[in-house]
Amino acid sequence: MKLTPRENFLNFYQNKPMERFPDFLLDINPVFSITGMDERSPNNENGKDWYGCDWVLDPGTQACVLDVSKPPLFEEIEDWREIVKFPDLDAIDWAANAKADGVDNFDPDKLNYLMLLEGPFERLHTLMGFENALCAMISEPEEVEALFDKIMEVKIKSIEVLVKHYKVEVINFHDDWGTQKDLFFSPDLWRRLLKPQIKKAVDACHKNGVIFELHCCGKIDSIIPELVDIGVDCVQCMGINPIAEVKKLTGDKLAYMVSPRYQSYDMIKDLTEEKLRKLIREEITEEAVGGRYMSFFWPMDTWWLPVVMDEIKKCGEELLGEKN
Repeated sequence: MKLTPRENFLNFYQNKPMERFPDFLLDINPVFSITGMDERSPNNENGKDWYGCDWVLDPGTQACVLDVSKPPLFEEIEDWREIVKFPDLDAIDWAANAKADGVDNFDPDKLNYLMLLEGPFERLHTLMGFENALCAMISEPEEVEALFDKIMEVKIKSIEVLVKHYKVEVINFHDDWGTQKDLFFSPDLWRRLLKPQIKKAVDACHKNGVIFELHCCGKIDSIIPELVDIGVDCVQCMGINPIAEVKKLTGDKLAYMVSPRYQSYDMIKDLTEEKLRKLIREEITEEAVGGRYMSFFWPMDTWWLPVVMDEIKKCGEELLGEKN
């Protein structure tokens, strides 16, 4: 049976047989930048987001990043009540914005996939600076929780309007929690302040018939099994996590969309195509055990990108072909 890209991708999320690894770039109708939803500056350019934080375009990555040359909106967590102005989503013409973003032209054979940026932790340190945010989580957790509650009110409203106007099937919810070695904070602090907030977003997605995918960079394996507790459908994470080991704990209850350990490739002296293909194949073969897995790659300016993409495709066809 020949599955459409949409059907094959949905099978990944729903733990049904796939014919191949979904192609993260080609098999979706992507909504990565939403007109009117200025979680970062509009159009990925220099400017302010809808909270008043300053962003600049990083020429190296072509990503919009926080302008750290500007002071944060506030430094003491208790000041948020007077300073933070929350966006009024009811004042935005979402029907017109959806039309401008090409919803009418979505390919019915592809998956309607939308990114929702700046989760509660990301928004916290965007507003008050990274060091201040971490200190506030430890010293004033009640105030942080109160701010998170308000931030998530906006998020839940966002989910509702996006589902209504953008034909959403999957929401990729961003909130990065890890360094290359561990979480930014203790697992207990995550359980108290962030786990309940993410559950709100998960519940809102499921209430509206949408798959919830958590995007989280860094080494976060210490809390990945607990994502099952709150109903996360899929975690989009990095290969620096011991995926094979964590999957033993989550079984078939969580899907994994994993980027290869590409950060290490440029550190290898005399990296050849043969060596690179071997590394990718070893990673995928190890991590794919037990299913509920796909490998994905974000485009970057490097000679080995086409090699990695090709090897991911070949591995997927071989591994999944053995089961079909």
